[in-house]
Amino acid sequence: MHCKPRSISTTLASMVFAPLSVAIQAESQLEEIVVTAQRKAESLQDAAIAIEAVTGQGLQKSGITNAYELSKAVPALTINNGGGGASALYIRGVGNRTNSAYIDPAVAMSYDGVFMGRASAASGSSFYDLERVEVLKGPQGTLYGRNATGGAINILPAKPVLGETSGFATLEGGNFNNTQVQAGINMALGDNTALRFAGNIKDRDGYNDDGTSDDDTQSFRAQLLTEPSDALSIRVGFDYTDIGGVGSGATYTGNYMSQGLGDYALVESGLDINAGMNTAQANAYRTTLLGAPGFGFLNPIQDNWYVDNQFFGVNAEINYELASGTLTLISAWRKSEQDSKFGVPGFNSGWFTEEDDQASLEIRYSSSIGETADYIVGAYYIEESINGDNTFNQEYVLPLQEFSQDSESLAAFGQFTWHLADHLRLVTGARYTKDEKTMQGAIDNYITFCGAPPPGLVTPPDSFALGCATSGNLPVYPTLDTVAQADNWLADEGWAAAFIPVNDHVTVIPLTTGVGTILHVNTETDDSYSESEFTYRLAMEWDVGEDSMLYASYETGYRSGGFQLAAAPTYDPEYLDAITIGSKNRFFNNTLQLNAELFYWQYEDQQISYFTLADGVLENLTDNVGSATSKGVDIDAIWAVAEATTLNFKAQYLNATYDDLHFESAPPRDNINCPSTITGATSDGTPTLDFNCSGNDAVFSPELTLGLGIEQVVNLGSVDLIASLNTRWVDDQVTGFWNLEHERIEAYTTTDLSLTLEATSGKWSVTGYGLNLEDERRIEATQASPMGMAMTTYGAPLTYGLRLNVNF
Repeated sequence: MHCKPRSISTTLASMVFAPLSVAIQAESQLEEIVVTAQRKAESLQDAAIAIEAVTGQGLQKSGITNAYELSKAVPALTINNGGGGASALYIRGVGNRTNSAYIDPAVAMSYDGVFMGRASAASGSSFYDLERVEVLKGPQGTLYGRNATGGAINILPAKPVLGETSGFATLEGGNFNNTQVQAGINMALGDNTALRFAGNIKDRDGYNDDGTSDDDTQSFRAQLLTEPSDALSIRVGFDYTDIGGVGSGATYTGNYMSQGLGDYALVESGLDINAGMNTAQANAYRTTLLGAPGFGFLNPIQDNWYVDNQFFGVNAEINYELASGTLTLISAWRKSEQDSKFGVPGFNSGWFTEEDDQASLEIRYSSSIGETADYIVGAYYIEESINGDNTFNQEYVLPLQEFSQDSESLAAFGQFTWHLADHLRLVTGARYTKDEKTMQGAIDNYITFCGAPPPGLVTPPDSFALGCATSGNLPVYPTLDTVAQADNWLADEGWAAAFIPVNDHVTVIPLTTGVGTILHVNTETDDSYSESEFTYRLAMEWDVGEDSMLYASYETGYRSGGFQLAAAPTYDPEYLDAITIGSKNRFFNNTLQLNAELFYWQYEDQQISYFTLADGVLENLTDNVGSATSKGVDIDAIWAVAEATTLNFKAQYLNATYDDLHFESAPPRDNINCPSTITGATSDGTPTLDFNCSGNDAVFSPELTLGLGIEQVVNLGSVDLIASLNTRWVDDQVTGFWNLEHERIEAYTTTDLSLTLEATSGKWSVTGYGLNLEDERRIEATQASPMGMAMTTYGAPLTYGLRLNVNF
């Protein structure tokens, strides 16, 4: 009753959005790609799930060297850097955007089968010597579990090969002083053991004039594989990545000026998109802007920005073949040490120092019940420790944040594939997860008011008459680290007339100049969180032909809730239910592949971080404020027209809108471009507003994405000339929840070209490439500063270079 696997398949993602990574075989057939996304090895065409995969060769040909560039190959995916090591991951508009390390990601990322608990893992994922990258779209509530609301990304390194001594070296050079060296060696240590080393060094100047958006990465990986018997396999790995340089950057787009309650207009900066935020012209523009609530003009950037982050870990995988099935054990320990200063979103400098530790253990057992069913059952445990010491210097506001969070998660799961008939299968799966977290920490916020704290606050234009905008009348904070440093600086520099305690949490500090007052507010957190969730999957699979399959599934997923460093209650988990109907097909002797996927996602209790009210005070909190519906269709096609010619095409239609999205805020944090109603007032009489953003497009959800590519191989005797041309068109999309003018990305086209001269023996190749032939820097992400500044992060301009690869 077991169904024979269909013989041929290929990667989905590289078909359109990356230079072609499939091989044209003697009969013009398409190469088979094996994936392990369902915790078993299977052909990609046999995997009845919404998955895209990019081979290691496809990543290299596409110029994809890290997770942030992966969206070139997977149109449903968006990953961007929010400053320092903070990352935002989205799949079809489902994700999260925050600078807080203790908030869990909504897209689960794993390396070599090990889930990485923090979104910052994206910045530590260097792509070299990889077997492939798998992207699973939609909730993964059975085999992956918590924090896989939007999907999962699996980064899989090339593994040691027994009985083989081989290696490779790749040297690349290009514009922006780009240099990259990759190398790897596989060494046979007898018949049953092999060792594999691989390394990567990449150095590139920044795309912005202030040196930001650069790349300075060194990575190393070692793996040992031994198979002492036919039944036992043990593989142990170590990896290390160091990220340096200046870091991610943005450019001032303009500043939002108040036109009345809840109404702002963008006044453009006039800066070139390449300016960055820390050049002379950018700093000159910065000094024309007022910073609230001191209402003094901002100062040039004080600090040199940098990134100094290290990510490393040890993992082991043991597979033991029993008479009845296979037992798999995966254990891992990972650690990151991060230290960075950055400017996004509009800070004079943000300063992150953070240490993350995690240890995890997963046990799986896979077997069959005669010819009735195949199954996999298992248990999973992870414990995390996060310690952060962060500063967000806004010149007239200085939040000092220090926290530690410990969390544990325990899960039990199982998935059964029932063989109802020779060509018909039913899949049932479920997972039970128990999450527990504790947090201790504090935020000490130094807030400089013009005049006095509300209701005595003096705002423009009266603030000018009082002298708040006169240089030297208000202190401009340096980027400090502790309360003692802040108090000593105010005293030593002669700003503090006195320190007047109001209670255990509030101190009033009148200024010696007489034009302003500082309020030092201490908010402490000592809290615990516990939650359990049950998620499941139901699916049908039908082999309608030898190389054709239909499938339909219903799957649920969730992201863990938690707490925050603010005077607010915990927030709840968010949930996503997904219906998928798909078809995978091969025609004409495996020369034409046509795959299609219909999807319908229902997103509830979305967690969004923004400035909202807590006990009548505006604070940056995370709240469950949104629900959304995403629906659409994906079509992938690849056609080996002839032995030397391959065409590929992809189309994605996505309709993703917020069914219910409300934000509660108050001036001066009311810069939200949605209809609003006054719902009350804060303790100082400031009106509170409810902004109704329902009906808006979901973030990072272009309605239509189209891609077309061609690869032509010309045999020149002992060498092949391979030409690849790929272009994609992406529709309008939005990057933020507030519906602001600068948050919209206009439709764009990007075209890549490569020419490769490759020995037919595969021993060497030389590639010349040009990426983004249009030479237009597209918007990748936007930020709306609490101070009113609008900032935009742009992608790479035209990049070109030469790559030499040698295999031995």
